[in-house]
Amino acid sequence: MAASFLRLHFHVCFVNGCDGSVLLDSSGGEKFALSNLNSVRGFRDVYGIKRIVESACPGVVSCADLLALLTRDSVVITRGPSWTVLLCRKDGLASKRLNETDAAVPSAFDTLDAIISKFKRVGLDEKDVVSLSGTFNMCSQVTSHN
Repeated sequence: MAASFLRLHFHVCFVNGCDGSVLLDSSGGEKFALSNLNSVRGFRDVYGIKRIVESACPGVVSCADLLALLTRDSVVITRGPSWTVLLCRKDGLASKRLNETDAAVPSAFDTLDAIISKFKRVGLDEKDVVSLSGTFNMCSQVTSHN
């Protein structure tokens, strides 16, 4: 699930700044954008975990924080790096439109220059392009090459 959570978090951060808005089921919204269809997975798992968290402490943990924590913790469990997660994010109340989402998220069809440009728009650099592109290849076979 680490790769699924990481990709889901990556996509939502590129579009609306890590506000969890990709989890919204709005028609014509970012969840259903071309760049997310058949690409981001893990929605059912996030919703299930959110239900459990809500039953224990209703209204305390935002979807945005939950997704950030799930991503970080699942990466750590797979022996990846850890990082500090700043909490108290507010959930997005609206999802970006399909075309805005597709314009923001790097695509497999983008040139390297276009991908770097999209990364720079959200404060990331070329090193981040390499690091995050590699995360989409998380699997047990890759760990033997460390």
